Amino acid sequence: MSEQCFYCVNEIEDNKYHHVTFITSKTEREETLCPECYQEWLHGVKG
Repeated sequence: MSEQCFYCVNEIEDNKYHHVTFITSKTEREETLCPECYQEWLHGVKG
C-alpha cells in the first residue's frame, strides 16, 4: 500500500515520504508529505 500526501493528495511512490508533526490548539497530529510538498513546508518553516 502506498502513502498519500496530506497536502497535494498525490500517491507517494518508492517510500519517498516524510512525516511531519503539526501542533494546533495543544493537539499534535502527524501527517505524510511527498518530497515536493516537504520542501515547500521546510521553506515555510524557515521563513
